[in-house]
Amino acid sequence: MIRRRGGPNESRAEPNGQAYHDDDDQRTKRGRESIGFRHWIYFVLTVAIVYAGVVALHRKMPEVRDSSSFDEFSEQRARVLLKQLTALGPRPSGSANLEEKAFGMIQDRIEKVASVVEEIGVNRLEADVQRPSGCFDLKFLSSFTLCYHKITNIVVRIGPKKGPSGNSLLLNCHFDTMPDTPGATDDAVACTILMDVLEVLSHSKTELKNDVVFLFNGAEENFLQAAHGFINQHPWRHDIRAFINLEGTGSGGREILFQAGPGNSWLLQTYLENAPHPFCSVLAQEIFQSGIIPSDTDFRIFRDYGRISGLDIAYTKNGWFYHTEFDEEWRIEPGAIQRAGENVLAVVRAILASPYLEKPATFDEENRWVFYDVVGLFTVYYSVNVGKLLNYVACFATYLLVFLRIRKGVYSVGDLTSAFKHHIVALLAMAVTMLLIIAFVVQFDLVMCWYKMPEIVGALYVLPMLIAGAIVHSHYADNNRIRNVEMVQYDTILISFASILFLMTFYNLSSAFYVLNNLILPVFKDIIIWGFGVFGIIRRVTPRLLFFTQLFCFLPTFVFAAYAISQCVDFFVPVMGRLGNAINPEFIMGPIGLVIASSFILFVNNLFYISRRMNYIIRVLFAVFALFILVLITTKVGNPYEYSDENPRLRRIIALHANRTIYDFDGHLSQKDNALFIHSLDYRGASDLPSHSFLQGSSAPNCTGVADEYCRMPYYTAIHELFPPEQSLWVPVPSPVTLPFPIDLKLVSRQVIGNNLNLTFEIRGGYDKMSLHVTPLNNYDLLSWSFTDIDIEEFGRRQTYFVFMTYGHEAPEVRRFWILLEHRNGAAPDPEKQENLELSVATHYAHGEHQDTETLRQLRAMIASRRQTPEQAVGWWRWGITMVGGRSEIVVKLF
Repeated sequence: MIRRRGGPNESRAEPNGQAYHDDDDQRTKRGRESIGFRHWIYFVLTVAIVYAGVVALHRKMPEVRDSSSFDEFSEQRARVLLKQLTALGPRPSGSANLEEKAFGMIQDRIEKVASVVEEIGVNRLEADVQRPSGCFDLKFLSSFTLCYHKITNIVVRIGPKKGPSGNSLLLNCHFDTMPDTPGATDDAVACTILMDVLEVLSHSKTELKNDVVFLFNGAEENFLQAAHGFINQHPWRHDIRAFINLEGTGSGGREILFQAGPGNSWLLQTYLENAPHPFCSVLAQEIFQSGIIPSDTDFRIFRDYGRISGLDIAYTKNGWFYHTEFDEEWRIEPGAIQRAGENVLAVVRAILASPYLEKPATFDEENRWVFYDVVGLFTVYYSVNVGKLLNYVACFATYLLVFLRIRKGVYSVGDLTSAFKHHIVALLAMAVTMLLIIAFVVQFDLVMCWYKMPEIVGALYVLPMLIAGAIVHSHYADNNRIRNVEMVQYDTILISFASILFLMTFYNLSSAFYVLNNLILPVFKDIIIWGFGVFGIIRRVTPRLLFFTQLFCFLPTFVFAAYAISQCVDFFVPVMGRLGNAINPEFIMGPIGLVIASSFILFVNNLFYISRRMNYIIRVLFAVFALFILVLITTKVGNPYEYSDENPRLRRIIALHANRTIYDFDGHLSQKDNALFIHSLDYRGASDLPSHSFLQGSSAPNCTGVADEYCRMPYYTAIHELFPPEQSLWVPVPSPVTLPFPIDLKLVSRQVIGNNLNLTFEIRGGYDKMSLHVTPLNNYDLLSWSFTDIDIEEFGRRQTYFVFMTYGHEAPEVRRFWILLEHRNGAAPDPEKQENLELSVATHYAHGEHQDTETLRQLRAMIASRRQTPEQAVGWWRWGITMVGGRSEIVVKLF
């Protein structure tokens, strides 16, 4: 017989799991054998060691290979082109840096590769320059329409000497950038990786089985335009059976496979079986595809318009640098490029040899794999159907175990109910604590205080919620009347995980694997204890045996938890710097902290009931938290922004020096002004900017009575929901903008057809980035237009429709288009007598000699100077800014 001990009030457990209680009526008191402070130190040290090991593995990089051999990928070779591209500076589509200089660099490398292929003579290489034009609708955060004219694609195809096999693998990167960023990780490094893969394949002395198409696209940052131009217009598109897209939302680190499919599960399996340094998770895929991340990639275009399955791979580390001046080549640590290159090359070779490339599975098949890596050491994957079976079996086994224990009298349903009450009260206490912390943060102007130092999330949110949960369970432990309380509490942990697992499986969430791991591994605790008893290793179950057995069984769980937490915090904290003004990020980081804290309490709450009184530990933790809060509010630790050469943690702003001209229905000028249009990309907003006439010279724009959703402001992008006009600034400045290509908007014709009104326009002037705000008035609705075959119901009916128009290699002389409106109330009224449409045309000079004005140059110089001297004044940290700027013009007319 094994006796399970919980202090003086002892229960005995037989090897078959039966137990009986010596004194059911006496209140349980924790005695000498209970675990104490020392054991909790062991526990914390174990968690810390596991976390440190996970972080170390997460940051481990392979050795860099030199350029001597073309049998394998070489980071050394790849960095040569990377340095050349980033040395050009920003490369927006349409700029000389992209259309001439970067274009020339890539073409030179391709010509050298072509000579190698010709010399070896076993494969063939074809190169093409595509300059597509077109339009399409995109639903990304907001719905808007994109039109492009002669943007640049460089396309290379390498394959067997005999000619195209009819089955190609597409590899895609983009060599354009956003304004004001050298774009090392987004996405020049991907193009240098693909160039070296091309060079390795070109040196192959064996014939390739199938073709590989390399797409170096020059207009991804124009909302995926170049990919659309290729997959809809290029003649090689018909042979493509699969693709790999390389992207970046950070700077260096390990590249993650975060999307795969749809369908063609062999493609994902090929990655999982062949990538030498795997980093992937179906959890990341489900998070990204949920739409909560304010980014998108060419994966969407190839999937939706080409109906091709693929892999989406991206760098995510150091998201603070993404789309800023700090996305530089030297910030990508040694080994990061080598790692990605080795993965891509291995997967490309495996795909080319796969029979599935010739006969891929159905595009419309659902995702068939649950997949994830274990701290980068190896991958685990199994089919979704197997996953569902495992999940439901684990749930059933858990419920059956609890049922049998209740039936044998180990504990009662009432005991379980009481234990669940403990969990619910603890969770409520932690949730209330979270809300109190958020209120404190808002009250003391500490919003985003964790932005420069993600570790603050743990001290600010996780720690006090842990204290709250510990207080609740400690209180119930001191006043316990439940039989076999430790076992009851532990089994409710299993029931909780089983219930969550059941719901996630029912709703077809493949990320349920994470909960499955948390459920299966802890079950071994009772199995190990039972085995100890069967083999005579122990005679009774003591609290300390329970503690160390549970610690051992939870080690894999801690590994998974630490891996998830490190990735989650590292990714989501920088994202908050560009999530916009609409959502307070504390209501994102707070719940993340709640999940971490509640999971931790759920893992260990049963130990509170076999531990000595927790008062001392709770007081120590509370003292640590109080000291942290004191430091937070009295030092610069709580300042969200900080500049340093190595680790800039800066506020992002967009500053446009703009001229605005508004005309009434009769064509008379009604308003003309010039100002700085400024919006901050994070929640602290433009009103939080430092005191200066350039930055705080005016309140938010007055949009009262303005039908245009964009408030007649020259927005660069359509996602004004994240950056609403009322959270921006319109700061009048004395000097107007000199415009080399002023906008000339004209109504060419106006025609009434029944209850429809057709308006034809033409636009001259403007630069390579232009946008339209189309706002129907007086009971008119948009019915169609010449840009796309728009389906209003699918697109989403809007008050203002946004059209983003660009050009790349060559500018159009004139842009001519028509808009067809439909009157809601029958026959259309005389269009000559009332306004029917407000049309705003904005243009942006985002690169080259026309980008900056003298006002913008002064602002840039001021930001660069003041952010380096944060000690000079109170609130000086507000100058921790990185800026995207340019001159702009917007013309508003009523028709």
